[in-house]
Amino acid sequence: MAKETFKPPRTDSELKQREAEGLWRAQIVSKEIAESGERITIETIKRIHEEFFKNVRPEMAGRFRQAGEDVKKLECIEPPPGIIVEQRMHAFWRNMDTRLAAIPKKPRSKSEKSRAQRNTEIVECAAWVHHQITAIHPFCQGNGRMARIMNNVILRRFGLQPSDFKDISADKPRYLHALCQIDKMEDYGPLREIIVEGVKQTYHRVYDRVAKIQKKQ
Repeated sequence: MAKETFKPPRTDSELKQREAEGLWRAQIVSKEIAESGERITIETIKRIHEEFFKNVRPEMAGRFRQAGEDVKKLECIEPPPGIIVEQRMHAFWRNMDTRLAAIPKKPRSKSEKSRAQRNTEIVECAAWVHHQITAIHPFCQGNGRMARIMNNVILRRFGLQPSDFKDISADKPRYLHALCQIDKMEDYGPLREIIVEGVKQTYHRVYDRVAKIQKKQ
């Protein structure tokens, strides 16, 4: 069967529609990966990105930046040149793999303190992954959204609700400040706060949805 020829979007409206559809597919795939327990690898990250952009820009979907595909300095972040992105991402993956293995699958005890400590470890790992993808900027497009998707892969992997990042566009200066604090002072506190707030918003939304369903019954 012949492969269907890619037809680029003809209008800005069609482009936005395809990006929205791609983001939705990427979120579904990332949720399946997180909940399946499969090992998160470099290829996992590429697969999610490919799902996101395959109907938008297939020539760069699912691959890292290469030589000549450099990115200008962003706020406080200066991404590495494309020629070393693959190397940087493999170093990132090895570190991430070690960090994920160190988080217990369940709280070490039934105490509230133990549960809280494990949740803190999960959020710290998610914040680190979030920042690393933003700092390396491994893709030609979609790095911020990929950072937030992978953030939620980590949270879901260990049984937490994903962080709701819808408010980022409404308060982008706060988000950028949080990233800058890491680059300037290695202070992950502001980003962790944003992540935790987003998780709480998701829990509230789920609770409200369940309450409405129970009310109808």
